[in-house]
Amino acid sequence: MTMTAMHIGSSPEVLAISILVSTFFLEDAAIGYAALLATTGMIAPPFAFSVLFAGIYLGDVGLYFLGAAARRHAGVRGFIGEGRIAVARKWLGRRSVLTLIGARVVPGSRLPIYAASGFLHMPFLTFASATAVASLAWTGALFSAIYTFGMHAAELLGDFKYAAAGIVLALAVIAPLMSARWIARKTEQGHV
Repeated sequence: MTMTAMHIGSSPEVLAISILVSTFFLEDAAIGYAALLATTGMIAPPFAFSVLFAGIYLGDVGLYFLGAAARRHAGVRGFIGEGRIAVARKWLGRRSVLTLIGARVVPGSRLPIYAASGFLHMPFLTFASATAVASLAWTGALFSAIYTFGMHAAELLGDFKYAAAGIVLALAVIAPLMSARWIARKTEQGHV
């Protein structure tokens, strides 16, 4: 009896799971990863995009429910203060859709804004529909751009396309981390 090792490229289903899991770590890198897998023909583009969107949207909804769970803890409410909660709820209520759309495109803002939406009891239907539309538009635009660029680059690069894809993916992971470090350093120095 021979056992065959399953590797990441062994099936579209395994690749889909890897895309789904990657969305919970770095969404933008996951978008690049899914688009590059689709570009190389390892997974069908519609399937890659569907799994990608599902993972991103599940993460968004998870943040909302994380905030909703925190709302029920008296210690958290006491730490923030009922007065501040009331002011924030009123502010967010008037700007909910624009705030949710803005959170999709401003790096680092999804966690606090989506969790605050749940904490401040934004109606779930408002949250779910606004984030679905924003996520679909943003993810679709990035996926399509990377996929289209990747198809052209693959033709130009020939056998070097896999190395180029690895470099692009590495940059997608490293650039946000370096940017965050630079901002933190400038903030400590009082320049931001």
